[in-house]
Amino acid sequence: MPGIVGSGVYLPYYRIKLSDIAEAWNRNIKIAGEKTVPAPDETPLTMGRNAADNAISHAGIPSEDIGAVYFCSNSSMIEGSYAQDIAIAIGTKPSVTIADLHGSPRSFTIAVQMCLDAINSKRIEYGLVVGADILVGGLGTSAGDAGSEYVSAAGAGAIILGNKEIIAEFEAIASYMTGIKERWRSFEDKFPRLGDGRFIRDKGYINHVIQAGKSLLSKINCEISEINHVILQQPHAQWVRRALGKLGIPRDQIKARLAAPGIHINKFGDLGAACLPVALTEVLEKGQPGEKILTISYGAGGSDAISWNIKDPVNTKRSQAVSIEKFLKHKEYVNYTTHLKYNKVISQFV
Repeated sequence: MPGIVGSGVYLPYYRIKLSDIAEAWNRNIKIAGEKTVPAPDETPLTMGRNAADNAISHAGIPSEDIGAVYFCSNSSMIEGSYAQDIAIAIGTKPSVTIADLHGSPRSFTIAVQMCLDAINSKRIEYGLVVGADILVGGLGTSAGDAGSEYVSAAGAGAIILGNKEIIAEFEAIASYMTGIKERWRSFEDKFPRLGDGRFIRDKGYINHVIQAGKSLLSKINCEISEINHVILQQPHAQWVRRALGKLGIPRDQIKARLAAPGIHINKFGDLGAACLPVALTEVLEKGQPGEKILTISYGAGGSDAISWNIKDPVNTKRSQAVSIEKFLKHKEYVNYTTHLKYNKVISQFV
């Protein structure tokens, strides 16, 4: 079976403490954590290119061997192709397949399926899947809601899939979809429009994640206790906590799961389509051969659950990886006004 042969991330240097956002709105709440803030010249394309370079370095393959490039984002340009730009930038052959997937963080797992199908059909040898987003929440929105100013963040992650020197082998996938649309935006809207927070949380995120996750566990005949690393889409920390419990993780183990590699909502924020590749990279830095990973995406009323088995090359390839620890430690905090400027909510000249 094919699987992940390399992964890489890119996270902005700047951060803001969530407590500073609360203070800016005169809200007397105690809130821990921080999130990334893009530099003024950073875009989903520049971040995605950096993540792709790091993934290629980790995989240890020539970029000319990559037969397909998929770019996934909620926040890329309306016209044109970022997948094409990245393919040219990394030096693929002109015959490369390119595809841009938009509109949902789930676009990353859809692209993974497309890439695996292309590899299994022997149409390509390796495929690159990039997720990159700069999410901007509505000003003054509640700290308790996904898509809010407190969680919307920026970052990029990339994985390379193939059949050789696999560090995490694909095992199985299960999907679940309804007609729920939890967020939407027209060309005139500066910020996403969101429905009722509790409805989105329970009927949207939690319901879909649980349905897809339990379907996959049944398919591979596995209990959640046998999964070493559980990685979920991370639109909000409390939502992740509730979903882990609904999946069957005992209450006394949830705190440890939230502190485990791959759960980064309180360190980086909601990374949208970049969430799962960033989380996978963090897990593969620490995971050991024989361990099992469960990833579950969510977006626009749909979830894909994918299971992976970590393989022996994971240890030998670590020296080729750009550690996520670098991005955790290498940072500078900005104030609330700078956060607004860098996210282009207000002019740089204000």
